[in-house]
Amino acid sequence: MVPLHPELIPKGVTIVRCYYDLDVVGPGTTFGFDVNGSGFDDAFYKIISIDPDALDVSVKNLRLVTANQIHGQIEVGPEATTQYIHPKVIIRSLPVFRAPEPFGVVRPNEVLDIQLTSIDETGQWGRFQVITNLDEKSFAKFRVEPTNQLLEVSNIKPRYPFYVDGVVMIAQGLKHGQYGVVTYMGKREIFRQDPLVDVVKPTVGKTGSIEKVETVEKAHRPGDQLDLIIKGSAFSANAGTFLTGRVDGFDMGPAVFNYVSQGQLNATFHIPPNAPVGVYGVTILSNGKVLQEQPTLFGIVPANWLAAVKLSGSLASGKNGHLQVVGRDITPDFAKTIELTTDTEDLKISNVHWQDATTVAADITASSDLAPGDYIIHVAAAGKPLKLPRGNIIKVTL
Repeated sequence: MVPLHPELIPKGVTIVRCYYDLDVVGPGTTFGFDVNGSGFDDAFYKIISIDPDALDVSVKNLRLVTANQIHGQIEVGPEATTQYIHPKVIIRSLPVFRAPEPFGVVRPNEVLDIQLTSIDETGQWGRFQVITNLDEKSFAKFRVEPTNQLLEVSNIKPRYPFYVDGVVMIAQGLKHGQYGVVTYMGKREIFRQDPLVDVVKPTVGKTGSIEKVETVEKAHRPGDQLDLIIKGSAFSANAGTFLTGRVDGFDMGPAVFNYVSQGQLNATFHIPPNAPVGVYGVTILSNGKVLQEQPTLFGIVPANWLAAVKLSGSLASGKNGHLQVVGRDITPDFAKTIELTTDTEDLKISNVHWQDATTVAADITASSDLAPGDYIIHVAAAGKPLKLPRGNIIKVTL
């Protein structure tokens, strides 16, 4: 991969993301996309280009929409190949940014990807999705087959042109291991996803197994209750009696487990009042054996922690609206130090005030001359700029 050169990005400009009007396209398609960031102006807009870095895929009609948004069109030509594409922003012939999220191109009668989309609570069957490009005629020749005869594939249904859905089932007698599926067009193999399914031994009681552990909320304060969701399959009603849990990095006592369904257990910890700020992991064990270990599952944040900026309702050009800065344990005194600014004089923010311990509110006015589009709200407190982990982009509509 060609290294990036972010040092070429002008001072005061940041590039955050790219997003697309369409996630999957075929050759011969033109669609819109946007680059989001901050500090965009004519000088920056004139020195950049966008490189899809793919055969017969080009960018056209770039235009500066707002100080936070550049819009353009991606043209996928007839010779474009099947692949995921991460566009790059180019300055002085060198890449300075690569879009973390791609879009997909898939040629007719080819397959871009096969993904397992869900597993049922028993762990015996799941749904998968083929990303392809078919019509009724080609679908008649299309088939999906498992790599092992004890892995059954059924209910193959198209959603023309780009998706085919199916069900995969584990038949009795399939040994523990990894298994996949193969797609064919007639007798010709066109794509193989192996592995797709991982058949594991039960680790929770006689039937259950854990797939992942999630938090209901990632940001916590000392004294909170930490709620975990343990997802898996074939849990029995007494599955929690086989498990113990611990928070790694600080003793938060034992976990309390509760059965929800065959596919889910819940667990709770009580975070002590003296727990220090930091990032923590959780380990789930059975009879002393580690079943799941996630080193960065949640964080304990300081007081006056700010998470995101969002609109309370919609905001249109020529109208007034309301902003919210949301966080944890925000004090009135801290709220008085918060400054909210934008990259344009046509978007005015006023009356910044403490609402409650989770919200700082403000009024926002969009000039009638303000172009609809994406805008970044810059947040500072006590004179220091803050980077909010859950975003600070708002959308102004017509």
